[in-house]
Amino acid sequence: MGYADRNDLVLRFGEREIKQLEASIQAENSMSVDATLQDASEEVDGYIAVRYSLPLAETPQNLKRLVCDIARYKLWKSRASDEVRQRYEDAIAFLKLIANNKASLLIKDAVTNEILPDPPKQQPSTVPIGTTYTGGVFGDSILNNMPSI
Repeated sequence: MGYADRNDLVLRFGEREIKQLEASIQAENSMSVDATLQDASEEVDGYIAVRYSLPLAETPQNLKRLVCDIARYKLWKSRASDEVRQRYEDAIAFLKLIANNKASLLIKDAVTNEILPDPPKQQPSTVPIGTTYTGGVFGDSILNNMPSI
């Protein structure tokens, strides 16, 4: 499920613009507004998965805004105005800040409506590639007895 829907686009950009985009989509036989919103949500996931466990329990408003800006740009395609393109670039720049731990999503508690601190990201159960293992489970005597490949 995506982070935003058609109603979110209408709230931000107006019914007239969204209907215009839907008409051009229909004329071109291209992806629907819902499919474009889903693509934008998945693009956002690629950035925020670095810091947050997915799926998010609740969609913060700043995330909805980012998804709407990305989807709007994708819906306009090559006809996007400078303002639409700039909002898209700003959204991607903000997502990069989130991924680099320099900005946060504003996730609110459902009961108290207070902004929650960033939850700790679950660490993988194995050591990521490119890191050095400093354990000591196997010594040279054990490793020398193992078959080579």
